[in-house]
Amino acid sequence: MDAGRAGVLSCRPMERRREPFQVHGYEVDAFGLLTAPALAGYLQEVAGHHAEDLGVGMEALRARGQAWVLGRQRLQILRPVVEGEMLEVETWPSGANRLAALRDFAVRGEGGEVVARAVTAWFVLDLATRRPLRPDRVLDPALHPEREHALPPPESKLPELGAAEREARFPVRYADIDRVLHVANTCYVGWALEAVPEETWRTRRLASLETLYLAETRHGGAVLSRAARAGDGGFLHAVVREEDGRELARLRTAWVAR
Repeated sequence: MDAGRAGVLSCRPMERRREPFQVHGYEVDAFGLLTAPALAGYLQEVAGHHAEDLGVGMEALRARGQAWVLGRQRLQILRPVVEGEMLEVETWPSGANRLAALRDFAVRGEGGEVVARAVTAWFVLDLATRRPLRPDRVLDPALHPEREHALPPPESKLPELGAAEREARFPVRYADIDRVLHVANTCYVGWALEAVPEETWRTRRLASLETLYLAETRHGGAVLSRAARAGDGGFLHAVVREEDGRELARLRTAWVAR
């Protein structure tokens, strides 16, 4: 495809981006460990900066009536990350499928060891129709080259929750809304984790999570976070809109002893 063709965003070459992050006290839980929403925030921060480097950041897309929206995320936490640690987050584009551009991440500790890794799928959203656009129609192919993955990309939908064992209710606050005027993706992770039993929270830590984002929600109203055990100490989760029962996000988590 001709990168200069009308309607296609071209890029400047910069294959990877790396950024340092120090884990702050307000980003850890009661046990002094970096929380999953905070870690997901690091990933989103670096992804956004890299998109800007490549000429397809939020402002470039907004000028075209478009925006990046996270559609799927698989995150693995290999070891606990504690308050005060210095991390380096590396990200790179890693291909595309019919509707989403793929992006991977490696998070390294001070010694250079990988402490977490992730693979994500991002939609280019048409802000007028709120529908995704095919990457091959709006992005230069150089923006989503086929590269190695930090984790295998998800190949199928997550299983439906079914009957919930636990449920927690949360109002949607102003603080939950992002620049696209819908709930930020990190909020769904936080809501989902609130539905695990206290015994799990006290004795185990999150080892991996996978999130499938299904629909938008905005300020006002409330969401219900539901969970049920899924074997091997893991859980299936669903975040639904209270007013109409619409499923907004579906998650699967795995836990290991603290």
